[in-house]
Parts: sequence; structure tokens; C-alpha cells
Amino acid sequence: MFDLHQIEEFLAVVECGTVSKAAEKMNITQPALSRSLQNLEYELKTPLFTPSN
Repeated sequence: MFDLHQIEEFLAVVECGTVSKAAEKMNITQPALSRSLQNLEYELKTPLFTPSN
């Protein structure tokens, strides 16, 4: 089950526009944030972001 921290991380990415900027804002590494988002996607069984061209 996902937790509130994962939702906060997701919202940080939305607010900052990129995973890198969100990771910097949250004082965590970009790979750690990416893994957390992948886990959230898995738990929710849906993609959180659509690829941009």
C-alpha cells in the first residue's frame, strides 16, 4: 500500500516540473525519487505521467 510520503513526492514532481528538480527540493537523489514513483505506479496499477515528445 502506498503512503502519504509517496503522494507528497508525486506532488513535488508535478509542482517542480521534473523529477530532478523535485528530488533537489525534497533533498533526496533523483534515482531514489524515480524508484518511489515507479513503486507508486505499480501499487496504483496506472502510469502517473505520460511521455512527452
